[in-house]
Amino acid sequence: MGSKADEAEHTTRLLDARIDGLEKQVAFLLRVNGLDLSHFRTVKDDALLQLYQDAVQLVAVVQKGLALEILDRWAEYFVQLSEYEFTRLQPIVSFDHTWEPFFLLCTKMMTQVRQDPKMPESARIQQLYALLDKGRKNLRDAAVIMCRKYPGTLTKRGMVMIKDNDILAGIS
Repeated sequence: MGSKADEAEHTTRLLDARIDGLEKQVAFLLRVNGLDLSHFRTVKDDALLQLYQDAVQLVAVVQKGLALEILDRWAEYFVQLSEYEFTRLQPIVSFDHTWEPFFLLCTKMMTQVRQDPKMPESARIQQLYALLDKGRKNLRDAAVIMCRKYPGTLTKRGMVMIKDNDILAGIS
């Protein structure tokens, strides 16, 4: 029988092996589900803050209409963002529900695309709408997690957004 140091070393090795296995499984599941795309996971805080500020500013501009190229770029962003990035933003902007401007921007962009007169015959616009909808669902899923973690700081605007989209249905 080995010493306590040998047993501790063995336990550490077993835990390391288990962690490595879990990391590989998570990476596989993310890749299979198309969730490994996020380059935001590793960007610096100032780049993440700039994205947040851009989203806040675009919320006002989107009503005037944005170019499809801008909508395409943001649709990709919406698919990639997660509660991890939103949590990273919290101390930077001193706000718990950092998902709000992204969710609002996404829904406004969806409205713009849906109202485009070319929507019925343009495959590009239909695909853009589908990607925005996928992004909206992704943001909604992240918002649910954030709302569960920080229900006391949810803003009125956030409550309206989630009520309209019923993302807290079934949460007690």
